[in-house]
Amino acid sequence: MDYYNTGKCRRCHLYGTPAVESCPHCLAWGTTRKWKWLCQACHSWRQANPTQAPCPTCGTIAHLHQEIGICRLCFAHARNMIHVLGRFDPVEANRQGQQLFFAGLTWQKGSSRTARRAEQRARNGPSQVPTNMTKQQKTLFEQPLPLTDRDYITASRYEQTTLFAAQRDHTKLRQRDFPWPTDTALLLRLWKLADQRSARLGWSAPVRMRCRAGLRIALGLQDTPGAPIPLTSLDFLTEINLTSKHVAAVLDEAGLLIDDRERALDRWIEERLAGLPEQMTSEVRIWYQVMVTGRSKPPRRRPRNAGTIRLHFSWALPVLAAWAADGHTTLRTITREHVATALADSDHPSRTGQGLRSMFQLLKQDHVLFADPTYRMRLGYHPTREPLPVKTAAINALLDPSNPARAAVAAIVAFHGLHTGQVRDLKLVDISAGWLHIDGRKIPLAVPVRERVAAYLNYRNTTWPNTANPHLFINRRSAMELRSVGKRWIKLLLGPDVSCRSIREDRILAEALATRGDARRLQDMFGLSINASLRYTNVVDHPGFVDEG
Repeated sequence: MDYYNTGKCRRCHLYGTPAVESCPHCLAWGTTRKWKWLCQACHSWRQANPTQAPCPTCGTIAHLHQEIGICRLCFAHARNMIHVLGRFDPVEANRQGQQLFFAGLTWQKGSSRTARRAEQRARNGPSQVPTNMTKQQKTLFEQPLPLTDRDYITASRYEQTTLFAAQRDHTKLRQRDFPWPTDTALLLRLWKLADQRSARLGWSAPVRMRCRAGLRIALGLQDTPGAPIPLTSLDFLTEINLTSKHVAAVLDEAGLLIDDRERALDRWIEERLAGLPEQMTSEVRIWYQVMVTGRSKPPRRRPRNAGTIRLHFSWALPVLAAWAADGHTTLRTITREHVATALADSDHPSRTGQGLRSMFQLLKQDHVLFADPTYRMRLGYHPTREPLPVKTAAINALLDPSNPARAAVAAIVAFHGLHTGQVRDLKLVDISAGWLHIDGRKIPLAVPVRERVAAYLNYRNTTWPNTANPHLFINRRSAMELRSVGKRWIKLLLGPDVSCRSIREDRILAEALATRGDARRLQDMFGLSINASLRYTNVVDHPGFVDEG
């Protein structure tokens, strides 16, 4: 027991034995009674942050940062983990524990608050204050943010649950009738992100203002301020003439969005499983989940494309329905004879067999079935579709310069045989000085193609002068983003009579006819494989082939 004198122990007495202990606030080792057993950093921290409450990260009752709302130990550990996580994230940095340190090693002599503020202003850039704000809002907006805007936009850990989902009708409300959010600082940070995204992607002023209005309304209708916002809750913005896509993009960049949409493929599968037995339905669901998400454990399997899943399920569904009608409630009772009978009765045995093999093979690997009835069974091959020529009048109609986008797409495909994916992925830098650079090949552009591409570029620069999209072909939606156009846009652009694939096949078929079936020439000009080249040369060599152009 320590010696006590005048009510003080040896540790606290002025002439007692010097002692060294841990800081009661940040647990740093090396504190003395000079700063009341606090390290110098925690002493300054308490003076700057007098509010004392439970830390939302570690739960310790301590003095919390006024802006971030965490204790100094969580703040120091999150700051040290920036080089690991790539961002300032107190929740993720302190999830697995905290690394203690010695007192006084992180403090550097000469570091003033003025220098730190200047560094923060240099990182955040010039302030952009809206003119329609009050004096208090302007002061809050001009307040320099530490690090970057995204680092300190953290979602609330608590959420106010609701008893039932209320159906709200916003059609009678105007934009100014919606309430303002209580967390104005969060709204201003999101507005800064929206302005930065607008400058980066070349949004027009009306699009930026509509995005700001959508962010304000979405935060104002929250039951729990600062909580993540479900994506489906933004659908009401279309009722008040606002777009939810840009609002969702800003919230996603800030980490405040939850994508709770139901996949269209899930709904499509469930609608077609309605008439099957319960046991068979559960087995098909196991196959579907592995096809969608893949499998990381042996036997490993990569996720499959949604189109592949649709094809395999569509090919196998008629057989599954027939087996269910015959009294089979599970796929475990299916034998090799059942599969052979189903293939014999099918109009497309190869497709039906491939769909059934996809299911049985996967379920056997997951030990759902005892045996795979399609093992080593010959299923045949899919019938190949021979390429056919297209009438010249149909292609000439697409080259009409009245529609610059359609004329440019049709010209590139008709003269140089690009497929839909290559047209969608074309960048502005891929066309230079009359040459087309694609897939490691350098193709000289034909004169009609140059004229139509030049006309389209003039139309593109006039319609979307500030867009940052690097792709050659854009539309009114992709111009506000960095993604390429979709397959459906090209299909609708060319019309229902002629497709991009048919125009490409007509061009390759014409080249094969002109070169008398030179497969090597087709490989060099269009980047085809040997089998793909033979598909066209076999058509030319056929005695019944007639060019309809």
